[in-house]
Amino acid sequence: MIIDAQIAEAYIAGKDLERYKDNWIYHCFGGHSVFESPAPENREWVSKLYKKLREELENFVPRNENAVRRLFPQFDHVIGGCTILLVVGFPDPYDAMVLEHDAKPCLVFDLIQFQEDALNRDNICSRILTHEVIHLCLMEDYPAPQEMSYMEDLNYTAFNEGFAHALSYPENLQDFVFDEFMEEKFKAAKDTLRAALAETDPEKQAFYSKTADTGMYWDKFAAIAGKLYLLRHINELERIYQEGWRGFTARILDDLGKCRW
Repeated sequence: MIIDAQIAEAYIAGKDLERYKDNWIYHCFGGHSVFESPAPENREWVSKLYKKLREELENFVPRNENAVRRLFPQFDHVIGGCTILLVVGFPDPYDAMVLEHDAKPCLVFDLIQFQEDALNRDNICSRILTHEVIHLCLMEDYPAPQEMSYMEDLNYTAFNEGFAHALSYPENLQDFVFDEFMEEKFKAAKDTLRAALAETDPEKQAFYSKTADTGMYWDKFAAIAGKLYLLRHINELERIYQEGWRGFTARILDDLGKCRW
């Protein structure tokens, strides 16, 4: 992977960042720049975080490497074509995102949005980077249709986000325990998913489409339903992946579960 840290390094060095406010990355959410000049008092801890993240990226190993590589043999090729941008200047909550530039994927990490307590955590990037590269790999195997229906959108989101969340969530899939807490969250996500699939009002459908993978973590009902369905069937991930995204929500709702607690 290519690591481009010129914006983060300029901030750490105390340089004027105004020349970066019109950089393409800050214009990806509308016609205007979302750049916010970062406070200078954060430089000391951002400098430490920068060194920590840089080392981690240069020695990156995906979470649940064996499972990831079985499902996505192209993983190394895909990540090799990525540019990692270490920056500052995004507003909350844009800490990590995948953007496209010149038809190539760029993974953007805003160091200030990671917040200072990230210094106390190990493998800060491993989960996020694994998650985002899985999205890129999956979209190679299963490109999203140009125009998806409401039902297709929910199925694709549950499948795409489900695999990205499931494979990057636990440190070790085989040690993961699907406990009663997870069971409650799975039931809640399925209930919302069922309601979303039954909805016919266009305005309410638009709401469900938006909240399927946005908002508070456990409220991302399609992503959570997909993730927890996969974690209940850890030993069947390859079969489920080969079956594809079409009809995925029906398989989730029909699931009787094979709990491991």
